Amino acid sequence: MKSSITRTTDLLINELSSCYIIGGQKKVDKNQKKLIILQGESNVGKTTTLKNTIQELVSKKCVIVTENRIGRNDRRLVLKHESGLLISICTCGDTLEIIETNYRFFLSNPSDIMISACSIKKSRTVLTKTALISFASGYWESDEVHFDADSTYVKQFTLLSQKEEDIIKDKIIQEITSIINNCI
Repeated sequence: MKSSITRTTDLLINELSSCYIIGGQKKVDKNQKKLIILQGESNVGKTTTLKNTIQELVSKKCVIVTENRIGRNDRRLVLKHESGLLISICTCGDTLEIIETNYRFFLSNPSDIMISACSIKKSRTVLTKTALISFASGYWESDEVHFDADSTYVKQFTLLSQKEEDIIKDKIIQEITSIINNCI
């Protein structure tokens, strides 16, 4: 019997071809895309960091295209940069079910940069982070995606305390800017 993560990964791999083929042509080259994971324990500021990242992007050269609010604080949204590149951001990531919903959001809103929060509570670390890494591995059909290391397709940031929110936000903005500059 397949595990929940394996079933979800299989489902996502099967959905990939239909999500990115429009009129017989690929809409976006998935090999130029990147998944950014913002990981940290509960209440260290992941949501606040991503909300501040969104605010800075909107104040510069991005507009909100799609937005879904989740509860009081969390959001899933797509930003469009003036270059035309799309950035999807999911500020929630506390459970496996939320991570799976983030996958579906990424797949139904094809973007060049995908950003997800990921809770790394001791009891949940393996499931939520494994689910994100499985998504990335299946998405890019690559063994080059690693659990605890950056790769061509995945960049990981760890937020240890609220004192680091601005530092991590700046690093995420720097990563986004680098990707945009390499794609345009």
